[in-house]
Amino acid sequence: MPASGVLRCLVLCGGLALGGCATMATFTRPEGDGGWSAARRQEELGQRAAVAGVVFNATPVAVTEPTPSIPSQLNLAAALALAATHNRLIAEADTFVASAGEHVVDVRGRLLPNTTGQGRYTWYTDSLTTSAALPPGLLPAAPPSFDIKTRDAGFGTVNGTLSLPIDLSGELRHALSAAQAGYRGEQARAWATNLEQQTLVVRSYFDLLEALRLREVTQQTLALYREQLATAQSRFDNGRVTKNQLLVVQVALRNAEQQLLQRDLAIERARWTLNQVIGVAIDAATDVEDVTSNPEVPGVDEALRMSHTNNPALRSLLEEQQRFEETVSSLERSRLPRFAAGGAVDYSSSNIVEPQRVGSGFTGFSWDLGTDWRREAQIADAKVAADRNRIVVERTLREIEAAIRSTQLAAQERLAAFTTAATAVGQAEENLRIRQQQFEVGRADSEDVLEANALLAQQRAVLATALYQAHTRRAELQQLIGLPLDELVLQSR
Repeated sequence: MPASGVLRCLVLCGGLALGGCATMATFTRPEGDGGWSAARRQEELGQRAAVAGVVFNATPVAVTEPTPSIPSQLNLAAALALAATHNRLIAEADTFVASAGEHVVDVRGRLLPNTTGQGRYTWYTDSLTTSAALPPGLLPAAPPSFDIKTRDAGFGTVNGTLSLPIDLSGELRHALSAAQAGYRGEQARAWATNLEQQTLVVRSYFDLLEALRLREVTQQTLALYREQLATAQSRFDNGRVTKNQLLVVQVALRNAEQQLLQRDLAIERARWTLNQVIGVAIDAATDVEDVTSNPEVPGVDEALRMSHTNNPALRSLLEEQQRFEETVSSLERSRLPRFAAGGAVDYSSSNIVEPQRVGSGFTGFSWDLGTDWRREAQIADAKVAADRNRIVVERTLREIEAAIRSTQLAAQERLAAFTTAATAVGQAEENLRIRQQQFEVGRADSEDVLEANALLAQQRAVLATALYQAHTRRAELQQLIGLPLDELVLQSR
């Protein structure tokens, strides 16, 4: 062989060896080839960030899909509407429902005709022949023996088969019922996710309102402290109060200023949470509309009665119970023979035998006797799962009742606190006015005035937040009942 030919062979063998090593390394390593490159990962994250509307790598990514627009002042109904179409958890739950629907289609297909086709062309080393001998004198001109070809050296075959299951045992029908129960359970879980996110919208909405009102209370307290500091400084300059009394007011003022920064942080956190759950840009300057009406709180008995019908957690567990029981029935019926009927068409390119195309029909059965005991283990496991689900239903009923009683009472307590604070604020303002007058004439010291300020700030904070907290508890109660929060939106207007 020429030297150039040897060199080409060596290069080819070396390339094959390197390629084989790379393929073998990918096949044997648990991490494979490492997956996407760093650039590809960044590209994928950039695309998702653009759709999500977030800042990626400290740079806003070009938005590939329209982001939801928000009005200049967002009300609760608009916030819930945005969450219904742009909340990622709600969208994710919808995909699980779609997946469960496709599973139903898959199981239903076991009851429908199954059509398959296959083709094959075969090459043999030789054709098959056989020898035949004729009786003497039968054909005077024919040789006494001759060869007959029984198979060509190469020919193709095509087969088409249609098979229809005959579900005499009911195994397939129970399997379909189990899949449909699973779909209904997934629908209930999706509704539970929807209610959870709606409740989170309401909670975030009122948390933002609460943070804004608390900031106003802190500003009012800060103004009082500054006024008190000016008075204390003037009295200290005139020798009418001690240095300690002046320092107490200064410390209280610094604490109030720090609390104002904390209020600003709470406002931003509440706004970011609201933006995240309604699907708008996280850093959007969302402004919310105030709510001044009281929520209507149903009684405990009514709430419990409605929850037994509408709570999605209970509904999903009941559907799971039916799914387990239908699965047990399907597995038990698989002990019986499985019958089927159908037809087939066969074609061969070989013309040795006529006709080349042949049709047929058939009926028959297959019977898994279960000698490996796998089916019995599956039946036992499904029964255990059904028993466990019954316990979960009982536990969930108890948890729901406890949560409803607690949440309903908490809502009523917040409404009572709101009513009480409306009167207490006026009383605290009068108490502060008296303390300030006493301080001016030397009958009270700085601590007395600061205590009166703190009492007023506390009552103002309760007045500013109790109503919003009552609305939040009412939304949580609605979630436990299992009804949409649209009714609460109408009540809050």
